[in-house]
Amino acid sequence: MKAGVLNDFSLQTTDFSSLENLPDMAFVNEYFGMVLNIGPYRDNFIRVGQPYRFVEGRILWVTGGSADFELTLDEYHIEKGDIILLAPESIMELKSCSSDYSMMGIIYKENIPVGNNLIIHPEENDWHETMRLANILWDIARITPFRRETVSHIVSAIISDIQDINRAEQELAPKKRKTRHELVFSKFKKLVNEHCGRHRAIPFYADELNLSPHYLSSLIMKLSGKSVMYWINRATLIQAKVLLKDKDILVSEVADSLNFPSQTAFGYFFKRETGMTPTEYQKAD
Repeated sequence: MKAGVLNDFSLQTTDFSSLENLPDMAFVNEYFGMVLNIGPYRDNFIRVGQPYRFVEGRILWVTGGSADFELTLDEYHIEKGDIILLAPESIMELKSCSSDYSMMGIIYKENIPVGNNLIIHPEENDWHETMRLANILWDIARITPFRRETVSHIVSAIISDIQDINRAEQELAPKKRKTRHELVFSKFKKLVNEHCGRHRAIPFYADELNLSPHYLSSLIMKLSGKSVMYWINRATLIQAKVLLKDKDILVSEVADSLNFPSQTAFGYFFKRETGMTPTEYQKAD
């Protein structure tokens, strides 16, 4: 399989030419990107119903409207005033958004530790604090020659600030500890996201969680109302859609990448899940 086909939305593979005539609204180079208002150009980059793998990390401020999306098999609702911190290699699918949905966003290539993805709704003072840092970043990023190290430090400071805001909010919020079963479910979904491209058998995940296949199946059904195979197939389908978005990749390469025994088996799986063949999906706009 050719290298780089998963780099679906990255500084290297995404066409940002629609922003070239907007020097006061966007700045993009090979290391860093920043868009002050992506609302009017949203469809140029992210379309509803299409999963995207964000190769680099992202910091996003929701500046208007609202949206619903799926991130690593969990569903979220976001609205004006939210801040989203995404680790590299996150897969997101926008489910729906209001007509006035808009965001300010930062894309950074540097290897800055993030850990878990975060979605927070900070107090107004905290929101403006992060925006002040973002405004400084905007001014520094456009200086010629590009000050890569300085930009990296400011991005790191913004990430640390968002994480600090989240920790402070968590300390003030009423403590709600996850039950053991909820923790198992979270670990299960994390494992599925990591391994569905190679492993789609229930015993594999049961072994990883030190549970019997029967107990895992009954637990996941009880907690989510859906079967273990639903979650495994859902994660596999998302991976397949991300791969197929590359119009040049062969369906056989996708089947091989996801460890299907044959292109025919992959085609049967994909049509069963979507009602379309892989080729039909790939050709669709």
